Amino acid sequence: MPTKRGITLFFVPHDRKRSLSLRLSGWQVILGGIILGIALLLLVVGVFLGGKSTKIVAENRRLRAENERLRSQLAKIATLERELYRTSELRLWMEDIVGVSGSGEPGQIRTASLSGGDLFALLETPFKPKLVPEFADAAKEKKRRLDFIPRGLPVKGAITARFGEMGGKFMSPHTGVDIAAPEGTIVKATAAGIVSEIKIDSQLGVVLSIDHLNGYETQYGHLSSVSCKIGTWVEPNDKIGIVGETGHATGPHVHYEIRSEGELIDPLIGTITNNKES
Repeated sequence: MPTKRGITLFFVPHDRKRSLSLRLSGWQVILGGIILGIALLLLVVGVFLGGKSTKIVAENRRLRAENERLRSQLAKIATLERELYRTSELRLWMEDIVGVSGSGEPGQIRTASLSGGDLFALLETPFKPKLVPEFADAAKEKKRRLDFIPRGLPVKGAITARFGEMGGKFMSPHTGVDIAAPEGTIVKATAAGIVSEIKIDSQLGVVLSIDHLNGYETQYGHLSSVSCKIGTWVEPNDKIGIVGETGHATGPHVHYEIRSEGELIDPLIGTITNNKES
């Protein structure tokens, strides 16, 4: 109950046996009212800010989802652009093959009159992407340079003596490899070059040498005959002679040597897997 100096609060239990009272002075009532007002204000502000933060979190999630969708769309657009470029290249290639010129209008289908035979020939022609002219020339030049490097072996057959081998019939390290092959087998050049020497040696019999004009030189021994003369230009796999048994040989085979800048090297290094009949 209110008094002049404050408020007295009574608490009456249900059994009514004993009541409790609490007397609050005027300043306590004012302080309690202020505290209650501040608590209510904080509650209202908390509810308001909580609603705002929930909206912000939801908006952030929506923006992240939108960013992911846009990123996916950009990836699809990039893929479509690449496919469109490839399609354009294929179209231009087909126009070159058919021999027609386009109208220049985007999106317009360009056609040509083809006979049945021409159509089948076009369909059977394998697609080869175009090279920029200077790149094509560089590729041809690189391939041409590789033609002057000895690769593979001059005949297909079993290796009966290896490079550097000693003992038995070899009193000093073997200078090349011996390749057994039936007499009469064609011996082929392993790289492009000029026939620089043809001679008869007491050990190697009929010997033919090729200068590859890049520091490499190859030598082929125990030939029964040669198919060219000094100064002849040869290409890779050109016939240069026939397998024989001339010189100091126990059976028909080819003695094959490679020199690089005058130094003997092992012909089987990097070439043993290329020992194929071509």
